[in-house]
Amino acid sequence: MGRFDYVKYDDRALAAQNHFKDVVQDLEADIQAIGSVNPTSSVARAKSLALTKLEEVYMWIGKALRDDQIERNGTAELQEGRRNV
Repeated sequence: MGRFDYVKYDDRALAAQNHFKDVVQDLEADIQAIGSVNPTSSVARAKSLALTKLEEVYMWIGKALRDDQIERNGTAELQEGRRNV
């Protein structure tokens, strides 16, 4: 199994991903609410950067969950239908 293979999450990793997705979505809503009354360009830029970092957080959580699952189980089922390009 290569480091860039897509793996199917087991129940434990899927539950963790769902939890973190809820947390990230709540943070996204909070970020979007900033400056909604009178947005300025500096506020818009700061919000954009915050949302980009939030996307990075979610991506790295996924990577950590994948790696943890492989470490726990010794391997993981590949996710069919996803191809590495």
